[in-house]
Amino acid sequence: MELGAADFAVFFRAIHDREPFPWQQALVDHLAEHDDWPGGGVLDLPTGSGKTAALDAAVFHLALRFESPTRAALRIALVVDRRLVVDDAYERAEKIACLLENPVKAANAHRPVVSEVACRLQSLAGDGEPPLVARRLRGGAPLEPDWARTPTQPTILCSTVDQVGSRLLFRGYGVSNRMRPVHAGLIGTHSLILLDEAHLSEPFRQTLQAVRKIGNPGGPDRHRHTGVRTVLLSATPGTLSTRPFGLTPDDHAHPVLMARLEASKRATLRNVAGDPVDSFVKEAREIADRLRKADVPAPAIGVVVNRVGLARNVFEKLREHGKETASDAVLMIGRSRDVERKRIVDALAPFKTGASRRRQTPAAGSGPADDGRLPLFRAEDSDAGPLFVVATQCLEVGVDLDLDGLVTQAAPLDALRQRFGRVNRAGRKVPARGVILAPADDVAKKADDPIYGDRIVKTWDVLRRMARGDTVDFGIKALDRGLRDLEVDVPALAAPRAHAPVLMPAYLDLWSQTSPPPAADPEVGLFLHGVERASADVSLVWRGDVTENDLKPDAETDLNELLRLAPPRAAEMVEVPLWSVRAWLRRSRDGARLAGVADVPQRSDDQEVDRADGGGRRAFRWAGAGDPRTQPVRAADLRPGDVLVVPAKYGGCDDFGWAPAFDDKSVTDVADDAARHFRRRRHAVRIARDVVANDDQWDRLASVLNDDGVADRELVERLLEVLPTETAPDLDEGNGNVVSPRPVREALEALQRARKGRVVKHLPYAGGADGGAVLEAPHGLRDDGAPVPKRSEGGPATEDDSLSRTSGNPVSIDDHTGHVVERVHQFVLTLKDLPRPVAIDLRLAAFLHDAGKADRRFQILLSGGDPWNRPDGDAMAKSGQPSPEGAWKRAGLPKGWRHEALSVRMAQAHPRFADARDPALVLWLIGTHHGFGRPFFDFVDPHDNASGQDGCTGCLEVERWRPVPGPGPQSLAFNVDGADWAAMAERLKRRYGIWRLAHLEAILRLADHRASEFEEQDHA
Repeated sequence: MELGAADFAVFFRAIHDREPFPWQQALVDHLAEHDDWPGGGVLDLPTGSGKTAALDAAVFHLALRFESPTRAALRIALVVDRRLVVDDAYERAEKIACLLENPVKAANAHRPVVSEVACRLQSLAGDGEPPLVARRLRGGAPLEPDWARTPTQPTILCSTVDQVGSRLLFRGYGVSNRMRPVHAGLIGTHSLILLDEAHLSEPFRQTLQAVRKIGNPGGPDRHRHTGVRTVLLSATPGTLSTRPFGLTPDDHAHPVLMARLEASKRATLRNVAGDPVDSFVKEAREIADRLRKADVPAPAIGVVVNRVGLARNVFEKLREHGKETASDAVLMIGRSRDVERKRIVDALAPFKTGASRRRQTPAAGSGPADDGRLPLFRAEDSDAGPLFVVATQCLEVGVDLDLDGLVTQAAPLDALRQRFGRVNRAGRKVPARGVILAPADDVAKKADDPIYGDRIVKTWDVLRRMARGDTVDFGIKALDRGLRDLEVDVPALAAPRAHAPVLMPAYLDLWSQTSPPPAADPEVGLFLHGVERASADVSLVWRGDVTENDLKPDAETDLNELLRLAPPRAAEMVEVPLWSVRAWLRRSRDGARLAGVADVPQRSDDQEVDRADGGGRRAFRWAGAGDPRTQPVRAADLRPGDVLVVPAKYGGCDDFGWAPAFDDKSVTDVADDAARHFRRRRHAVRIARDVVANDDQWDRLASVLNDDGVADRELVERLLEVLPTETAPDLDEGNGNVVSPRPVREALEALQRARKGRVVKHLPYAGGADGGAVLEAPHGLRDDGAPVPKRSEGGPATEDDSLSRTSGNPVSIDDHTGHVVERVHQFVLTLKDLPRPVAIDLRLAAFLHDAGKADRRFQILLSGGDPWNRPDGDAMAKSGQPSPEGAWKRAGLPKGWRHEALSVRMAQAHPRFADARDPALVLWLIGTHHGFGRPFFDFVDPHDNASGQDGCTGCLEVERWRPVPGPGPQSLAFNVDGADWAAMAERLKRRYGIWRLAHLEAILRLADHRASEFEEQDHA
């Protein structure tokens, strides 16, 4: 069917069961007519007006332009400089994606339009992929499966400045060096960044502007641009200089929007002289009492403060109060794990805009859950009592809560406006109440807050002048009128804006070097948060089977192997400021300092710490198996973006998130929950001492693990027989912690569904089997007999070197090459904007990329390192089994040898290489297709100077390879048109631009990943 802008209303109704607001339809009309965003790429819309519908508009625009996808955006990233607890933008994106994957769920009247949008996006995504992928990036880990699967997949990303910005600048936090150019190429090409609350992210906005300018130097080559577009979203009027796109007259007359715009939100201004904790608790309880007397049943009252430490103290006091009264309390901080965040999200669902406001929570005294964790709420009668939502700045943006009242700490005007935007958000007929408390330190004449500078003082003075008596109306229209009447300079009251340093082209050149990164590596955090607020985050993971002894240099536990088998997952991570983690590892007793963490970037003079080692506890940095950065580290060794694994007994996290002062109780290990999504591809069960049982129970488990005569399913069945069925106290700790066997029992039962019936026992723990084991289903699990889905749930299929040469099925070079060429061809046809010479070169690079695997030494490696066992016939790309220990050395391969470097030499000898339109580009794509050689390799091959006549097995239409003797790209003596490998890279970057070149690499590499993934399946 034909699809036009007028069909957006039907599409919108199908997803959200309501009509779009007038401005939302007007936005799509503009996109359909002009293929660009109105208002100079600035949407200035008040809170509650549904500005996240920009996601719906961008998706629909892509469907309109599916035949020319580069006129729209294949990848849409909604970015905000907050650690979100309730990421409603992600929920919205997931809702759109789910309906497009199952259009039959749409109502009959809507189904034709939804089906057409899905069909168009599916034609871009390709077979086996969903029409639209929605992902939330919150930290990351090497080989973490994510959105980067194909260069043509329509995608929505919901994330932070750190995660998207670092990826764009080739330094993706939590992304391996090898995958960084893929992420950069995808973010930097055919993408749209919706920068929510843009005034909060001024340094990143400046960096994006510079990226576009430097990456688009002009000239006739239309493929030299970065391809990243930026749209600014703001709900804070007056902070943007351009003429933005905003509400239309029809919006102001719309009954729903009119109620939200005109709703009154009266706030009382109060100075605080004593303990602020007592004042916040007292005011919150008084507002709750007033609302209940005004017949507001079970009111929800927000309590928003500027520091995590203060939020925790207020929460604890309100929760203590709730034991005696029918009230609940919940703590929201942005620095929490997905498991805890989901519990909070579920509990707050009744208080979202338009929800029924009925909630069911556990009763008081219900005791701990089976895993030893207390219920989220303890109130005896949650329907009768109020709910206190204690939060930090994470509540300001992206949180769709409709509260009845608010107690907030004094803050700049834009922050207060956002906080009151969560009060009576739907424009209900309730007497919404608010209080703004100003502690003496915040509003002193010379107050200089590390987060907000002098803006709290300035805002407080203006509010005092605006107040009638001691009350200011924070309703949207009422506040605008008050500010206009006083002729207030609104931008001067907003939180101070940091500024990014000048982005020099030389910095981009350095960042584009990813393997290895240069020693002089500019800190990307400066360009994301500004010079004064540059401290980036690290990601913390707590594991119950890791001890402090395991982190010592002479430790027996092989943490590298343990984490390879059970790698850290984003869902179990907490992102924490680097300076705070350093202080925590050093066991800083400066409680005020640790409590001073906020959910926004802080000024650097509040972050400086002594970089001397000074002892303290170790952590284990995980950068992927075999990466030299993977090792135990001290506080002084930490770097932005590190993924750190620490013992659960360190403490530091509770049911609500980061709690550095709480070190008297072990943190719950949630690794099994975080890995659940990936079981189809590989499943590992950790059975470790003191984790699944107490000492008495462990002896029975260890005896089974020590029996080498028991293997595979019999081992699993024997363990299930002796595994305890009930929760046992952690006798070793003696602090009331409990250990539940339930998760391990469920994971072991799942192992009985191992594909091919294969279970492998690994012994990475100290003491061998006496210390525990990891049982692995290397091919993943069957889902009750159902085939493994085409869309893999595993990591990049060729970025683990063992996986790149091992498959569930043996695959020849010719067959694998055919699969890769086919996928590259499809990607090229779908993108449509690649110049024909570039498309030809991409296909040629795909054809020649694995020629180096024909090296006889590599073929011996695939046969287990035994030259007499090497089969005759076709040269193989992958064997059907892992290489045994020592096979590499027995095959005669030099340390660090890379087949793709030899592929570069062999490509030059192939007859088809004469078809290359840009020979240097073809060679570069071949040489970098595993992420190495950007711009240096790290090995020496003594066979480089051999003629190669008998050194390679026939393949790719060549029976006897005769590569020209001489060095490969790993040597400075390598020469292509007078340039060595690194100099050739510089020429290519100037010719194509660093993002476009990375995008071309991504096309080949992702084709290789998907081909390998296909070959792994049983049908291959």
